[in-house]
Amino acid sequence: MKRRTVAAGIGGLISGSIALFGFGRKAALADSSGGMTGGMMSGSGMQDMMSRGNMMGPMKLGMELFERHAEIQRATEYLPNGIIDATVSSNPKTAGIIQAHVIEMYRRLAENRPFNYMMSPSATAMLQNPTKYRRSYRLLPTGIEVTETSDDPEMVKVIYAHAKELDRFAKDGMPAMMRGMMGNKM
Repeated sequence: MKRRTVAAGIGGLISGSIALFGFGRKAALADSSGGMTGGMMSGSGMQDMMSRGNMMGPMKLGMELFERHAEIQRATEYLPNGIIDATVSSNPKTAGIIQAHVIEMYRRLAENRPFNYMMSPSATAMLQNPTKYRRSYRLLPTGIEVTETSDDPEMVKVIYAHAKELDRFAKDGMPAMMRGMMGNKM
């Protein structure tokens, strides 16, 4: 199925979704009823995700990154207590979107403005537990490098899961996000 077809099919439902792309540093520096009765559609989860504040910021940028996933490269260095990774693109516009998305998400964490990302269980866990890990970023000419670490072994697992999830998003784009939503597992 073509990316455009997938996007059109789900665009009304999730017209803005997450893709907190953080890519690996080494590569970057080197160059049943059929209906939806629960889960994503129940409670305030969908309302939170689709709120105006999210659609204008992280969700909008996330959708742009899904559309440009083929232009994105990732590399991650796994540390005993977290990760250092870089997300880059040779397309200056895509590189700017990557930077803006990470900066926006880190700002939300600093302001304690979590919301539920149904397609990213790891991002939801990170947004809901901002004091359980440390994060920083460094702008690169072609993207961004992030460092995320924790002294909590369970949070380190979440950090690792998020890095792997972002790898799938960058590699496969929208289909990877849809698998994440349907599976909703880390």
